[in-house]
Amino acid sequence: MATFLSFDAARRNARRRLPRGLFDYIDRGVGEEASLRALRARLDAAEIMPRALQGRPHPDTGCALFGERFAAPFIIAPTAMAGLVHRQGEAALARAAGAAGIPFSLSTQSVSGVDDIARASPETVIWMQIYLWRELSFTEALLRRARDAGVRVLVMTVDTPAGSRKEWNLQSGFNMPFRMCARSLIDLALRPNWLAGVMLPQVLRGGIPQMDNYPEGLRPRLIGPPVDPRLSLMPGLNWDHVAWLRDRWSGALILKGILSPEDARRAVEAGADGIVVSSHGARNFDAAPAPIDVLPQIVNAVAGRLTVLADSGVKRGLDVLRYTTRGARGVMLGRLPLWALASGGEAGVREMLAVLRAEYAEALNYLLPAEA
Repeated sequence: MATFLSFDAARRNARRRLPRGLFDYIDRGVGEEASLRALRARLDAAEIMPRALQGRPHPDTGCALFGERFAAPFIIAPTAMAGLVHRQGEAALARAAGAAGIPFSLSTQSVSGVDDIARASPETVIWMQIYLWRELSFTEALLRRARDAGVRVLVMTVDTPAGSRKEWNLQSGFNMPFRMCARSLIDLALRPNWLAGVMLPQVLRGGIPQMDNYPEGLRPRLIGPPVDPRLSLMPGLNWDHVAWLRDRWSGALILKGILSPEDARRAVEAGADGIVVSSHGARNFDAAPAPIDVLPQIVNAVAGRLTVLADSGVKRGLDVLRYTTRGARGVMLGRLPLWALASGGEAGVREMLAVLRAEYAEALNYLLPAEA
């Protein structure tokens, strides 16, 4: 029997299971959340002209990305601290992605390190998301770890030049490091199953959850001192930093968080192999346009010179089609896999990916083969 049949059902399940602070950290946007509301509204308004009498009972959902063939144009997006959503966290996401025949993108700020994920899911194609740290020698060391773990695609997040103030996280105490207050203690007390099923196994296995991609001895913990200043995000991130990374990474390089056609053209000039047209799920800048609106302009700007991916706001297979019919070669999934993970662990993520692929295949039946 299905655990859930839609994004909204998975989200409701997750809301019942997760502490409110953690749920809000994943679910909410920034500021007045105008861009979060617009993100969904603009996707809903994105029409696709159906075509009749196509005679395609079994459309091909597969796609090719960076020299590899995948079963569907989905990528599980990098999401920080997924290990707090379920005790198997990133490993469960990676295994589910591998079983579905799609890539998994690991966050720099994950609980499990890239080498551990590679061992836990040897059949999965793993991409690695990276933030540049203030001390670049630490970033170079992480690049070596990723390369040694078999990563061939690097995803550089470029849309976070400054921290975004989220008052609900400040109120709940949910941040890194976690801040104990009356509200957070009540929040945790109301979720004993999460404490017993997610936190306790991790504490017994390896202590307080920490970000294992960070340098040994300097790994930020959920409860502990602030992050070492050398591991803060690179201030003044610019195109010279992209060049620095391009010089040190021989695999495919994707820039995630492009919304401007001019930035897309500069990505081509910088030697990027791909970009993700993304508003970071409307979590960073509350005046950002919806990716679905700017995607066609960006596709035209790059003129096939790199691979264009997209993300933000995907709830159904039809949303994937909305992006792909406007030029995206693939779509990253952020909140949806996390809700599925909270709902049912690895099995829940597998189920979610199967539902999404079935919805996408169903929607493809309404297009000409050349339009899909």
